[in-house]
Amino acid sequence: MYRLRIPNLEVRLALNDQFIAAYTTIVNERSGIQDKLYAVLETGDIAGLVNLVKRLFAGMSWRNFTHSDLPDYEGYYASVLYAFFASLDARIIPEDISYHGQADLTVILGNQVYVMEFKVIDGETIANNPALEQIQARRYADKYRDEPGKQVHEVGFVFSRTLRGLVRADGG
Repeated sequence: MYRLRIPNLEVRLALNDQFIAAYTTIVNERSGIQDKLYAVLETGDIAGLVNLVKRLFAGMSWRNFTHSDLPDYEGYYASVLYAFFASLDARIIPEDISYHGQADLTVILGNQVYVMEFKVIDGETIANNPALEQIQARRYADKYRDEPGKQVHEVGFVFSRTLRGLVRADGG
């Protein structure tokens, strides 16, 4: 049995870039999207974050959705976003445990903390955001509140199996 580790930051960033390239067909635009994503995360721009996530999934090859049931599960979307956020060298906590459960993903970049939950639905639209409601009901972000200089964002993402992309995202 072998245990492999990523030896340093440079290799980790390069590896995450390769994961993103495998997920997306927008290879030439990837660097521009990464720069914009870094900027919106650093400034707390939830609307900009949502637009970039939509753009990321809109640029994914349809082959990622054929002959596989992975896109039917929220873990697929969480994994894609994990790789994308990791390419920014943000601190990422998957399945971030709290006293009432666990958020799917927490991203910390500078003074901004993003507590995220992902849901996958069968239809194309929904009236409310169950992902954001879960974050708020279970108080996942409480452990980050009152940290000096930190701004905490709760973001619920809802993806559609039918449309193969993001259909709703709200921040609180």
